[in-house]
Amino acid sequence: MNSLKVLIVEDEILIAEHIKDHLMQFGVQQISMAHNKEAALTMLESEKPNLVLLDMHLQAALDGLDLAKHIDSEINVPYIFITANSDMLVIKEAVQTNAAAYITKPIKQSDLFAAIQLSKKTGAGSNEKHLLIKDGYSVQKILIDDIQYVESNGNYLNIITKQQKHLCRQSMDWLQTQLPEAQFMRIHRSYFVNLYLVQKVNSKFVYLNNLELPISRTYLPKVQEYLKIS
Repeated sequence: MNSLKVLIVEDEILIAEHIKDHLMQFGVQQISMAHNKEAALTMLESEKPNLVLLDMHLQAALDGLDLAKHIDSEINVPYIFITANSDMLVIKEAVQTNAAAYITKPIKQSDLFAAIQLSKKTGAGSNEKHLLIKDGYSVQKILIDDIQYVESNGNYLNIITKQQKHLCRQSMDWLQTQLPEAQFMRIHRSYFVNLYLVQKVNSKFVYLNNLELPISRTYLPKVQEYLKIS
């Protein structure tokens, strides 16, 4: 990581120093810090970092999000959001940005390392769409195209991707506002499915990638219409 030039934007000085210590252990030598939005804007120009670690809240509730939008439109450098547990209130706003990764406080060295590696793969200016969920004490970033289906289980959702299963405490109504309508459709009161992966439909089941999911009569006509099945 010697080639990294990192700007830490964090209004809590002790946390910023803690992050800096982790970075130095990774071998990062070029590290600068800003403790508010104005200082960060100045240092983005003067220091020209190739990675930004950005507190989502800073001193004002939306300063971190405003700064992220500025980076997206004017600078195009990858950034990693730093969030607190309460930040789920502004996650909907964060989805509109191009954050490369997310880490939660208190920051673990292993989480920071993984987020930096992810930022290298994602890069800046990515057009890929993601779903952000709170999975335990961390915020997970899931590539929407990787989601095969979602199953409701009481107050929880099981989000099944090509690689693994994610569990989050949310409702199906919430999920419907987060997923693109042209790609995902409800097929049952307990299931959403990625229409791009559907291989076959009959009166009782939807089939995708060797999976068999139940479809209810309520949703069957809409699915058939979309897939042009009579």
